[in-house]
Amino acid sequence: MTRHARNCTAGAVYTYHEKKKDAQASGYGTNAQRLGKDSVKDFDCCSLSLQPCRNPVITKDGYLFDKEIILEYIISKKNEYSRKLKEYEKLKKERRTG
Repeated sequence: MTRHARNCTAGAVYTYHEKKKDAQASGYGTNAQRLGKDSVKDFDCCSLSLQPCRNPVITKDGYLFDKEIILEYIISKKNEYSRKLKEYEKLKKERRTG
């Protein structure tokens, strides 16, 4: 009796079939699924509002924003942070006195 059947996994080469089988078992690898149009942002749209830009600004990394939207975002965050700071100061003051 030959030892052919016992040495079937002793090959030094990692074959395409083995690679495909391992990738399928682990779930790791490239996706074979296409994204729909609603998943991809249009070329001329702002990354924050997803609307076409009227006053476009581009970052070093290539992200496109509308200048007006950026300023609105900065102002809203500034107001939010100042409100949270006031709440924190009030809570801190209550804990000291209470």
